[in-house]
Amino acid sequence: MYDLWNDFQITPLFQYILEKAREAGLYPHYAKGKQTIQLFLDHDLLEDRAIRVGAIQYEGSNSEQKEPHLVNWRFERRLLPSDLRDALESITSFRKDTNAGPDINPNAQSIAFKFEELNEQTKNAIQDIVDVITQQLKKSN
Repeated sequence: MYDLWNDFQITPLFQYILEKAREAGLYPHYAKGKQTIQLFLDHDLLEDRAIRVGAIQYEGSNSEQKEPHLVNWRFERRLLPSDLRDALESITSFRKDTNAGPDINPNAQSIAFKFEELNEQTKNAIQDIVDVITQQLKKSN
């Protein structure tokens, strides 16, 4: 598979989301997957990969000959605090919870936001996600 730091056309988008996730108070962990960074709510939980709350992942390449064309920022519904889960559910821009079926699927494992390019519309949607996470993490502390 691809090395996470290859210079794909969408790498700046991936890096932007990663920085915004950090800004929101999430803790990234460079897992064994070369196209995925796991996200945690608590730095102390980084060693237990089972307690991750989400991930940032390159998508759209099933072979080494095809470059990824999407960045997926997803959150595991069952692992999120209920207030944060409900707040993220309210964001509908760029939602694609499953690859097949409705874009917003409350029965899917993840709340997923899929982005194809870094532009003002994308930046605004990412900032909405950051604002929700930041607000909910402040409430819980």
